Amino acid sequence: MAYDGAPGAGSLYRTDADGTVVRVLDGLTIVNGPAFTADGTTMYLADTAAGTILRCRVDLVSGDLSGGPETFAQLRDGEGSPDGMTVDDEGCLWVAMWGAGAVRRYHPDGRLLHTLTVPAPHPTSVCLHPNDNRLFVTTARHGVKNPTAASGAVLTIPVPVRGTAARSWRRGRG
Repeated sequence: MAYDGAPGAGSLYRTDADGTVVRVLDGLTIVNGPAFTADGTTMYLADTAAGTILRCRVDLVSGDLSGGPETFAQLRDGEGSPDGMTVDDEGCLWVAMWGAGAVRRYHPDGRLLHTLTVPAPHPTSVCLHPNDNRLFVTTARHGVKNPTAASGAVLTIPVPVRGTAARSWRRGRG
């Protein structure tokens, strides 16, 4: 992102195994996420300032984005801003909603399935444990006008799903 937060001045980059840095997406403002499906073929990405969650198809051989990004969800004023995210073992997307004190769960078709309220106004990211049913939520305190006791904490919330195991990407292997 641009230091001044200029709309559309941000980009998303990929670092290849040989150390080459490749710009894969332009026209973003504040990039957050990203999160990948378990098979690595879909990447979700937030443009926090625009209130948009994008979905991109990923070529497993090259790492390139196949076609342009599509809008997965567009948030309205007052709904918060999408920040960090993760994908669960059912393929659903969980998104921390900065400014809304909430975490949302979306079906892969874009339907909002559930909203969890958290006791902090600025959740920043989420992570699902792969071996039990816990959602970890990080929250911000620095710069928060009205912090709560939970602001700046890492919260754990029981949920009915699990995360997926982390994977490394290797060109040609996915």
